[in-house]
Amino acid sequence: MSQVNNTAILFFSRNLKEEFLTKHVGLNVQQFSNLFNLLVKRTQRTIDQTKIPVKTLFSDEQIGSSFGERLTNGISNLFSEGFENVIVVGNDAPELTSEDLLWVKNKLENGKNVLGRDNHGGAYLIGVSKKDFNPSTFLHIDWNTGLVFDQLKSLLSSEELERHLIDLNKRSDFQSILKQGLYLSKTFKQILKGIFGTYTLHTNFDFTLPKSIWFQLTELRGPPSFVS
Repeated sequence: MSQVNNTAILFFSRNLKEEFLTKHVGLNVQQFSNLFNLLVKRTQRTIDQTKIPVKTLFSDEQIGSSFGERLTNGISNLFSEGFENVIVVGNDAPELTSEDLLWVKNKLENGKNVLGRDNHGGAYLIGVSKKDFNPSTFLHIDWNTGLVFDQLKSLLSSEELERHLIDLNKRSDFQSILKQGLYLSKTFKQILKGIFGTYTLHTNFDFTLPKSIWFQLTELRGPPSFVS
């Protein structure tokens, strides 16, 4: 008898261009594309280890005019596909582990919503059940601010992941995670240092961008240009 999947992961991310224009970490286009690809692959690998069904949505696949609309629609669509629980993650909390995701899945399937607090007052993870998901109230969360976690906490009766993870939005966040990141491998840290120019890379790490997130960078006035 096949196992019924009640829980899905929504991997929700901006595309490369939007991330480059949004995050100010002092990197050129080539360096930032390497960074973006590193974080995306890290998250995808972590999700794959759980064997939980996943839907990946980059900016050009999201529906809505605001972040709140796009995220709400992404969650709603998974519920409409028959899932009872959704775990939302992004690409900017590389310390998240497969064990964390499986723990959240177990909590959700036992009737508990789960939130993960980041260092800026946001949420690096949202685990919500269909019965507790209210699209209209989700739309009114002050997304992309330091109010997000507290607003979600007041909205959802939820448990909290013990670890408060660093959300990578500023250069200082990357400096912090290189010093404090207990759940990152030495190789990952070396690659990260190499991207920021503080370590000479001696690795064959594959920086090839997935085709779904290629875009032309010529308008950013910096080489190289990626075209499909």
